Amino acid sequence: MRFWHRNTAAYMITLAIILTTMYYLFTIRDNTKGRVPDGPSRPKPLLTMEYKSNKKIRTKNQHEEVLLNQRPGKPANKTLERLDVSRVMSCMDLEHFDREKALVIGHRKKQRGFLTIGITNVKRKNTSYLKRTLESLISNANEAERSKLRIVVFACDLEEKARQEARDIVSKSFPEHVQSGLLQLIEAPKSFYPPLENLKQTFNDPNVRVKWRSKENIDNVFLFAYSVNMSDYYMLLDDDLITFSGYFQRIYNFVAKHQKNHWILLDISERGTGKLFRNNDLLPLARFLVQFYQEQPVDLLLHSMMRLTNQNNHFVVEPPLFKHIGVVSSLELKNKNGA
Repeated sequence: MRFWHRNTAAYMITLAIILTTMYYLFTIRDNTKGRVPDGPSRPKPLLTMEYKSNKKIRTKNQHEEVLLNQRPGKPANKTLERLDVSRVMSCMDLEHFDREKALVIGHRKKQRGFLTIGITNVKRKNTSYLKRTLESLISNANEAERSKLRIVVFACDLEEKARQEARDIVSKSFPEHVQSGLLQLIEAPKSFYPPLENLKQTFNDPNVRVKWRSKENIDNVFLFAYSVNMSDYYMLLDDDLITFSGYFQRIYNFVAKHQKNHWILLDISERGTGKLFRNNDLLPLARFLVQFYQEQPVDLLLHSMMRLTNQNNHFVVEPPLFKHIGVVSSLELKNKNGA
């Protein structure tokens, strides 16, 4: 009888040990399920969202990354918690961007150039500066420089009438340069844009300005994605600027001067335009603008990207190579308020 009691006790103790072990094993597995393992060999991603096969993948750092000028004391995860990723999913598959569908006038040269100039063209009330800007860029570059130059005009208005005006300027005023491949015009399908209503209001901007600047960010996403691999460098330019003879060589010399410096952005002009990037940085920049398109205007986002990539020096061409001639803004609110 005592033998039976002793064996029963042993069995109970063994069973308890087995159950306890299984409990802890399953608890640990559940608690670690879906985590990304930490370790010194795992690099911290610059951007906080990655996409593969159009499916969202969350990283450990997703709720730790914020814009550098986030207000002190504000929880780090608030910016990304408010981000509605479903609104920008149409912009995410940038690696499979349909460039042939985007191209409306002109053709892409097979050989790679030195510099692509991307111009966003938006309708302004009763005026347009696009023709004068294109004339200045083309006439102030010699034949050898033009062979290394690509100019892409993005007719980014959503209204057909405004797009047609841009098409007419490019095709009727510059047929020779369209034929040569120097000049191209592209358009985006309306489905490319996320909803531009009920956006977050930052900087105390009114809704109309928030919508205008948010669309401008997505405009540049489209233009960046189209321009990938056209040239070694890409420059973002407004559609109301003029330049002078020798500007191409000045840009070439400025890039060569800073070839060994660490930079993601060079400033070639004034007042937010004339931003120059390496070709390899265009897609990362496009993804960054997509993620934070509601947060800030494009020029502030680009400078935030500078700091995120540890560009501590701001390299600026002096004197500026481009001059604004526009007095009418594409944002009617600025025309009314004079700001």
